[in-house]
Amino acid sequence: MTGSLRFLLVLTLVAGLFLVACGDDSDSQSDGDSDVIPDGDTDETPDGDTPDGDIEADPDEEARPEGLPETLAISYEREDVGDPVTTEEIQAFTRRVMGFLKKINYFDFVLYTTHGVDASTGQRDWQFWYNERFKKEGDLVTFYHPENLTDGGHNLHIPMSRVLGDVLAAHMLVDEDATIALAAEKLCKGMSASMLGMVKDENDTVHHLMTRNVIAMNHEFLTHDGKRKAVNYDGWRSPYDRWNCYRYAYPDNPFWDDVWVTSLRSKDDVPHVFRLIPNLRYAVDRSGNEAVQEACGEALELLEAFAKDIVDSDYHIRTKDENGEIYMPGFTDDPALNAEQGDLAALMMYRDLIPGAECSARQAAENIAYHQGGAEDCGRGEPNQYDQLSFQFNRYNKRICRYFHLAHIANALVNHENAAVEKLLDGLEERITLDQELPESQFQYDPDDWYRNLALYYTQAQSYGYPLTSAEVRSIHSYYLKAIEEYMEWPYWDPWAASVPEGELGAYHPPNCKTVDEERVCWWRSEDLGQIFENCWSPLTNPNSAQWVDCDIVRDPSQWDESVLDEATTR
Repeated sequence: MTGSLRFLLVLTLVAGLFLVACGDDSDSQSDGDSDVIPDGDTDETPDGDTPDGDIEADPDEEARPEGLPETLAISYEREDVGDPVTTEEIQAFTRRVMGFLKKINYFDFVLYTTHGVDASTGQRDWQFWYNERFKKEGDLVTFYHPENLTDGGHNLHIPMSRVLGDVLAAHMLVDEDATIALAAEKLCKGMSASMLGMVKDENDTVHHLMTRNVIAMNHEFLTHDGKRKAVNYDGWRSPYDRWNCYRYAYPDNPFWDDVWVTSLRSKDDVPHVFRLIPNLRYAVDRSGNEAVQEACGEALELLEAFAKDIVDSDYHIRTKDENGEIYMPGFTDDPALNAEQGDLAALMMYRDLIPGAECSARQAAENIAYHQGGAEDCGRGEPNQYDQLSFQFNRYNKRICRYFHLAHIANALVNHENAAVEKLLDGLEERITLDQELPESQFQYDPDDWYRNLALYYTQAQSYGYPLTSAEVRSIHSYYLKAIEEYMEWPYWDPWAASVPEGELGAYHPPNCKTVDEERVCWWRSEDLGQIFENCWSPLTNPNSAQWVDCDIVRDPSQWDESVLDEATTR
């Protein structure tokens, strides 16, 4: 490639990214600190090959074990860095986290604050993780969506996927807990609803395309423990057109009659949904609860069809318009609209321009759709020129690229693609090291927000084969314990408690950052408080990792003791 041609190709890339990267990302939720996540969609791509949806035969397929792996089948080690964490420190940390989760009845909180449609309506029930407002009138608590004529809930699948993954892990660890099982069932149904909601009518046979969000009817009902709860969606019952999505009604939806849909699922949330898939596969295979198996089995089937649709559509994330017609955003007959939407819902736009661009995104989809990787070889999946340029033009692209890399590893592991995983773990180590060593002046985030997000990423990577260092463990402990310290003051874990006043109460998820002496201080988000369960459940953690949690305590509810919270919290 000549220098001038290379310049033109990179210029083309930069121009496309500039169009896509409109707005700020402000995290994964509107939880008091961060509102709606913007659509800064641009991720990683493969090494020049452009598969056409056909899967080549794998020469090692006959040698692969059947079923899901029981343990990590590869060995990957890192040199330890930092002061080793003692057994006593790990046990004290674990007892504090579990004591806090028990004190606030975390899984009740998940069921209280998620909503969708209750079974008492006579229609299919489901619950989803929204980030809106609530109010209290006597013994009635109403979760409502304030009027929002041009926005609302564009990237809810990010916190939803994380909560659901942790709830499923908790269910598989503590299967006798009925509240955890109910949360797993309801949230799996919510994940399905995010696709079934975009079915226009009984003649629409494509049930697996994903919305940004779905809302149904207003209604009042009793919670799982008998408390009066209402849901009011009026603020989102209005149409709008934006460059990156549309909201419209499907009055003849065959599942819930009159629903409102926000369409055009961008790729922001997709790596988080993809990382959830292994947890779903294990839960469907191993849960002893029939309701969980049925609900999560449907969600898994729809999500695998969603991934297959992406692969078979040459890595486009298709959507529907208000008439139920399917199309590819950014690839329509309208040049102006295409220029506006760019690669918003495409995982292939730059694959011929930059080697490796969005490769892990495509191969994660292949692994989910066909339970094996495709012909394209992502090598180590390490950050490439695409990652660097996309981050420069929209900071949120950093985490999109991070999570497609991790989703690729997780799904390759459960498909016994061990040779690929060994290389991908090596690339992940490079990715994490580069992020650890990046000068703060280049973060594009407040430093504590950056380090908090990295600490969460460490734990999620450890669930799928990545070994942690002692320094990384200490970072995890720091942000997890800071969350407990801050959330001890949050008064709304049980909105029906006598201590909660009547009236408008604001956001029902607690803030996760604050300003102290002109600096932002951050901690674990509320949707990540259950992360400890995933790391103790996962059969694919690395035995060579520095340990950060005592899983014997996590597996045994009799050891979850609130009294440890009286001890001083240090960071």
